[in-house]
Formats: sequence, structure tokens, C-alpha cells
Amino acid sequence: MASLVRTGLRLSVTVALAAVAAALAGCATAPSGGPPRPAPAGNDQVQAYVQPLPPPGPTNKWLPQNVVLGFLHASASYAFDPAAARQYLMPELRRTWHPGRGVTVIGDMPAATPLSYNPKQSLGGGPPVQQKWVHLTGPQVATLSQSGQYQYAPGPVSAEFLLEKNPNGVWLIEQLPQQSLKTLMLTESEFQEVYQPRNLFFFAPAPGSQTPSVLVPGPVYAPLQSSNSALNTDLATGLVNGLLKGQGGWLTGATISEFPAGTRLLKKVTITGKTAQVDLGGAAARASQQWMLMADQLAATLGDGTYAPPLATHVQLSINNRLEYSTGAPDLVPTVPSGPVDLITGTSSVGQLTEPVHGAKLQQKLDQHQIGSAAVTAVAASPSPDHLGQLAVAVRNADGCAVEEQPTGQGAYKTYRLSTSGGQCRSLSYDANGNLWAAAGSGVWVLPPGTESLPIAVDLSAMSGATQPGDRILAMQMAPDAVRVALLVSTSAGNRLLLAAAHVQGGSASFGESVTVGTTGLTDPQAISWYDAYHLAVLATGGIYEVPLTGGAGQQPAPQLISTAPSGVQTKTLATDGTELVVGTSQGQVQAKAVSSTGDWSIVTNGADPVYPG
Repeated sequence: MASLVRTGLRLSVTVALAAVAAALAGCATAPSGGPPRPAPAGNDQVQAYVQPLPPPGPTNKWLPQNVVLGFLHASASYAFDPAAARQYLMPELRRTWHPGRGVTVIGDMPAATPLSYNPKQSLGGGPPVQQKWVHLTGPQVATLSQSGQYQYAPGPVSAEFLLEKNPNGVWLIEQLPQQSLKTLMLTESEFQEVYQPRNLFFFAPAPGSQTPSVLVPGPVYAPLQSSNSALNTDLATGLVNGLLKGQGGWLTGATISEFPAGTRLLKKVTITGKTAQVDLGGAAARASQQWMLMADQLAATLGDGTYAPPLATHVQLSINNRLEYSTGAPDLVPTVPSGPVDLITGTSSVGQLTEPVHGAKLQQKLDQHQIGSAAVTAVAASPSPDHLGQLAVAVRNADGCAVEEQPTGQGAYKTYRLSTSGGQCRSLSYDANGNLWAAAGSGVWVLPPGTESLPIAVDLSAMSGATQPGDRILAMQMAPDAVRVALLVSTSAGNRLLLAAAHVQGGSASFGESVTVGTTGLTDPQAISWYDAYHLAVLATGGIYEVPLTGGAGQQPAPQLISTAPSGVQTKTLATDGTELVVGTSQGQVQAKAVSSTGDWSIVTNGADPVYPG
């Protein structure tokens, strides 16, 4: 989309900023706009939002610091009213300022401090022009890429604006700080008012020459680009342009778009009732074999209601003004697998429960006659239909850890040594393609299906922006789409939740750039499991939370408490299929409860590390 950007400054905060400006200016204040509010909509229309009105612009009573704070507030309206922010700039800067490369999100109460005057000689020998520097400081919360990907990035903000008094006696911005030349600088809470969390959908790569059939959601924040669009056509148009531009961000290279390069949106998306009309041209006209897949991406994106109300339930795809395909939202996003629960039942043994309920019969699945006497530290079962029932375990040995697996899903177990110095294997996870992933210390390995070769060390160098030397991977879980991986990482600043895209090709494997998953409201996360395709279940202080994948601290929607943890015991591990919660405790118990239940946890059996397939 033109620039899927996140920005934010809650308008009550703007009033506070105006109060600060009033204190600085005496009787001069920087007016604030009105709050955003729902717009009326018919029964067959998506509720729209009305943007906050930007301040009316600087006057000759405003001090330089008022102008800088007013500019920040007006920038929240940039997506639908660029002139609101440009009125704070000198005429030449208005013509050259085009902030289309992302956003810097700062805290809600930045300080604007005037610095020394800097007179400039006027042209023609007139009196000197008055100039003044204003220093803006505050905490940086995050950055937003041009593709709409939010990255939690705490740190300080220090920016200097040069202002000049024009012939009418009005202070205007003559020079922007470097970080504001190509990006917007906006406060966090206003972002939450005028930008919506959405998903763009791309296909997971298909094995061999098969047609892609699995959609992967990529969270973005999209601007509500119109002040009075009752049908959200501007928002829908922006999302479609986002699909046409490609994945962007952390899913780049790991997913596929069926829109060929050079595809163009011929006109704004329209929505009638609950049907969106999308008219494409350019390269799309020469790719008729892909029209159905393009329509699937469009329908999934416009019909997604995970984080905000869906924009449409059906899509009509036209090519060069001719209707070619009509579809509803496709059911192509894989669900979290359910099935039997496997668990460690002894030093070198694994059992299985058909369902995690009190009194369920425990079936023995693995013992020391198959893997020897090494201690089992983690368990995984394959969710792939081609490897249904395949089991793998991590074991501790004298000089590190190893994985025990049946290479073909049957017969004798084979030992695959992973680490001699990275500590015990803390986490195993199968993906839907049959790859077995293992984490030990700060390293990750992958074992492709049906192989007798050594495990492949996963290249984690692309994650260096979010991790530091000495960080340890406590848990790792592959998503049902076999593309995304969730990681719980121990750092010097505490445990963090990260997302990355997994790449396996030939004899190499890597994780792409990682992004932080929101942790607002979470204290000390200890265990993770995929709750569904759009949320993680996270065990933290206070209980088990449903955590959206939309961004870092402070972002909406916020984590929601699913259940308190079992009382009287220390909970160590977590597994869920989205319906049942199953935990392992330090007392050697497995306890369970239904997600929908408000009752107590029940003790299912003795054991450790219960897992669902995946």
C-alpha cells in the first residue's frame, strides 16, 4: 500500500501537549483536534472511523516549541490530509517533504525545548531573519517499515528542528531533523487511534511443482486514510496495494505472492454491501492461470477479521475492467493440529494420551530398549499427514545433546548428535513438511525428513538485530504453515518473544530477520505454544495469555488472559490445540483444562513436557 504505516498519539495526550505549550507561551496555545469517533454505517457496511481533526495551523502568537508539537500532532493526519502537517513548514520544505519510508514511534509526552537564536541575513540587505532551534526529546518506542511492519525498538529520541519567522511573524519549520526527512515521527497513543492492525496474506511455498495451497498471514498496521469513508474503500485500496508491492519485512523470501511484478490497481477498490470490486491491469492480464490464486489472496486479506472487523466477505476480481473471478474468503490458513498428547513418562520413556482428561489411558510409545538409557529432555510428534505418528525425542548425553528419530518414520531409532557444548536440547518442533527442528543453547538445527545425513545447522545471522551473544533459546515452535517460527529467548534484559521466517533449501537452512511479539501486560514469559494461526499462547506470571502477533510493547490488540495457572504448583511447560490447555509442572504432573472452562485444572497423569503434534 502507499505506505502501510503505524503512527500514534492519543488526543487526550494532545490536550496535555497543548497545556505544555500554553505554559511555555503564556497566553499562546497550540490547538488540538477533535477525537476520532465511529462513523454511522448500515447493517451491511463495515464500521468506519472518522479521523481526528488536525490543529488549524500556527499563528503569529505561537512560540517555536508550540509549532514543533503542533507539527507532530498534525502528522497523524498525513495519510489522508498531507497539507495539515505541511502548513507547519516553510514553502520550500513543503514542496520537498515526502515522508513515505516508515515511521518513528515515540512516547506520548515528548519535550520541546527552545535553544539559542540564530539570526540569518536576509536577501537584499534587509533586517536579519529570526531563526531558532528547538530540541525535541523523548523515548523511542518502535519503528515502522514502509511495508507496515512494526518493530519494538526502545531507545532515546533527540531531534533538532530549525524554525524561521516568516514575513507575517509566524514561526515555521525551516529544517527537519534527519530522522524526519523521509519518515513520520509520531507518538505512540495517536498511532493506536488512527492506524488499524491488519493481515496481508501470501502463499507458503509448495513442495516440488505443486500449486501453493497454504496462506500465511503477515501482520501490518494500515492507516485509516480517509476522514469520511463509510465503506472503508481507502483502507481496502491501501491493503490491495500492499499485496501488489510484495511481502516486505520479515516474510520476504519465505512466502510467495501470485501477483506478478508489474501488476497495477486500475482504480480505487469499491465495496458494495459486503463485496469488494478489485480491478487489476498490467502484468496481471498476462497471468490468467494465477487469477484464482490472486483472488484468494485478495479475499483473505479483505475478509480477515482477526484484529479488526473484516472489510468484505466476497471479492470480485476484474482484469482490465472485465470481471474474471468471484470468491469468498478462502479457508487456506492451516489450523493448529490437535490429536494425541505425548509426554515424558520416565528417564528414557515417552507415553501418549488419546486426549488429556483425568482417567485417560496412558499408552507407552518409547522406552530405553529403543533409545538406550539417556535422559529425554524434549519430545515432538509430526503433524504431517505423510509422517503421522512419527515421534522424536531429544536426549542428554555426556558432551551435549542429541536427537533420536526414526529416519523413515518406522523401524530402529537413529541418534543424531547436535551439540557438544551448547547445553541440553530444550525444544523440538516438527513442521508440516516433516522437518524436525531442534534448539540447544543459542543454536538451532533442522533434520529433513527421510534422511540419514547429519542435521543441518541453521544460520541465525539475520536475527542479530534482535538477539545478542549469550542469549539462549528456551523454546521454539513452528507454526502450522511451516513458514513462521516462534521463539522464546532468554536475554540479559529478560525473556523475549520473537517471530522469524524459516528457510530450508537443499542442504542449507536459515531463520530470517526476527520481529518482537507484543509483551504488554506480560511478566516473565516462561513457555509458548501456537494458539491459532494469529496468536501465541504464552505462560507468564499471572497465568496463560493469548498474545496477538501484531507488534511490540504498547500495541493493540493487547494480550488477553485465557486462564490462571494451576494453583499450588510451579508450571513449567505449555501445550495447546486452541481448545485444550495442557501444562507440565515441576512436581512431575500433567494438568489440563478446556479453554472455554471456568473451572479448575484437573490432574491428568504423572509426567513432563506434554506436547501436541507440531
